[in-house]
Amino acid sequence: MTIPGGVGAAAVVLLVVLVLGLAVGRSKRRWGLLLAGVLAILVIGFVVTAVGGGAGGRADDITRLYSAALPPLVVFLAGWLCARASWFTRIVVIAAAALLLAAFPYAAAGGATAGVLPPTLG
Repeated sequence: MTIPGGVGAAAVVLLVVLVLGLAVGRSKRRWGLLLAGVLAILVIGFVVTAVGGGAGGRADDITRLYSAALPPLVVFLAGWLCARASWFTRIVVIAAAALLLAAFPYAAAGGATAGVLPPTLG
């Protein structure tokens, strides 16, 4: 999947999402805002996938959804977890999130998910 604006734009977006996760984790209404943030990221992922749809099949659509929604979701949750943690825990959480994002097999997961889902109607 090609990133619109390049890797720099994606890095800026992920940094903004990390700061939002930190802010949500520090707020008094952190549980409700956590749920709202996760739902917002999922909705944005579905919209980006629907708008950027191509001629690919179901596996390609699911792979695009994973590529659009998973990185911001992981970074948001990492920021939320780091908000009230010790410095050591923050380093561990950020490192784990970075490893997950770097090593996640988006195409293989999309193909596997498409294989498990029932066939579409029509």
